[in-house]
Amino acid sequence: MINKKVMVTGSHGFIGSHLVAELKRRKAEVVCIDKELGHDILDRDELYVNMQGVDYVFHMAVLPYVPCSISPRECVNVNIVGTLNVAQAAIAAKVKKIVFSSASAVYGDSDMVVDERHPMNAKTLYGASKLMGELVVRNLCEKNGVDYVILRYMNVYGQGQKNGLIPVILNALKDNAPPTIRGDGLQSFDFVHVNDVVAANVMVAESEISGEAFNIGGENEYTVKQTVEMMLALAHSKIQPIYDYDANVESIRRVGDSVKALRMFGYKPKIKFEDGIKELILSL
Repeated sequence: MINKKVMVTGSHGFIGSHLVAELKRRKAEVVCIDKELGHDILDRDELYVNMQGVDYVFHMAVLPYVPCSISPRECVNVNIVGTLNVAQAAIAAKVKKIVFSSASAVYGDSDMVVDERHPMNAKTLYGASKLMGELVVRNLCEKNGVDYVILRYMNVYGQGQKNGLIPVILNALKDNAPPTIRGDGLQSFDFVHVNDVVAANVMVAESEISGEAFNIGGENEYTVKQTVEMMLALAHSKIQPIYDYDANVESIRRVGDSVKALRMFGYKPKIKFEDGIKELILSL
């Protein structure tokens, strides 16, 4: 990435900000696109101007799960139309490669550990919008001869995260309040540290790989109950969680197989879940 011009959409988001820091460390020239900067992926003209001379595009801008549920139209606009705009601008600028950040939500729930051959069975509008984003990138890039890779993240966590299970528990610990577990807490996930996600992005961008989709996970499985109990223990807290058995729980199990990424470009998560959680608790 030395002396390469790289665009990161969603550059001020959780994963995007970590990626920008790593790219700058690698001496890349980074073009940051984020609503916080007044840049919007729905502004096509601005995208075309900023895309000039760009070598690689990391498309991370996204409307997350909860806002997608609240505002379906905004979900479609940002996650599908916005992706269309980014892809078209990148193709017009003749970039070397687009790396599209997708999500395990494209698979829906499964009793199996899912690999990339698993049927797409998105159960949420967020998952459906990410799947449509994949299809937009795949279709336009293949039609126009531009390299692309799709990365499907499992449950990402790490420093700077504002939404999701881990931040909710951390905030409860900070306030010395009991965390609430929705349902029985037996929902299970594959947790992957943001630093491993960033590494996967850089590795696959620098590779010769194109036209492939990869799961990016942490090679683990923890239930919500196990995660809460581990975090309370690591924080030396005697607080007991509260169970909301009447809560609507949409995700029951979402665990991924990242073997394909290991085989094709050497991705292997380096940060164990417990070590990553310890780091977060120490920073409270």
